[in-house]
Amino acid sequence: MNAEFVLHEDEVLFLYDDRNTVGIVKAAKARQAYVETDEEELIQFLEPEDLIAVSCFSGGERAMRMARCMLFLVREGGVPLLVLKKGHPATRRIPLVVSAGSRIVLSGCIVPGTHPEQDVLCGKGEMDGITLKAVKGGVILEGGGSPRTAIQRFQP
Repeated sequence: MNAEFVLHEDEVLFLYDDRNTVGIVKAAKARQAYVETDEEELIQFLEPEDLIAVSCFSGGERAMRMARCMLFLVREGGVPLLVLKKGHPATRRIPLVVSAGSRIVLSGCIVPGTHPEQDVLCGKGEMDGITLKAVKGGVILEGGGSPRTAIQRFQP
């Protein structure tokens, strides 16, 4: 997929196939996202044009609602991002994962929830291999498959 989308701060861009969903919003203002690991607390500094993306390992309207809810908790509620150790039993049950930054690569080759780096996010199915790049007023998608797309209001 190679496409550019206009994305306002009150909108969410969804990429989806029948089994996977990715939701993307703008950070909307300069802010900090806290990334918590077992050993340390990392601070991700975000600019208004940066992206916050959530990957949900299911499809359909329910997955879009889950993604929108998680994006709201992270962007508006300041909920920290938790990183699990590789091999943690919860990695098999995590229904969604989050990343934030100016460039995020969606990959189906990583273990969900175990990467403190904010430039990679688990992205399965048609999302595998897509790079999300923040640009002024929008987002560029490069590579990967050909997911369906939809832009909706972030907070209905």
